[in-house]
Amino acid sequence: MNKQIAKIQKNSMEEIRIALQEYEGENLIDMRVWAEVDGEWIRTRKGLCIRLDLVPELIKALEKVKKQTE
Repeated sequence: MNKQIAKIQKNSMEEIRIALQEYEGENLIDMRVWAEVDGEWIRTRKGLCIRLDLVPELIKALEKVKKQTE
């Protein structure tokens, strides 16, 4: 399984791609920075992968960040 879910434009030359993927039998969410180099999008090492069972905890943390910055 490797299914792109979303793209977020980070700046004029980079975007964050969020995808579902499987690694060694484990389903993960991959949030990775992609960079445009010579007109081609290249996956960088910047980013993280988390297990699907950690998504609710990640969402709670992001909601805390949002509340603190409003």
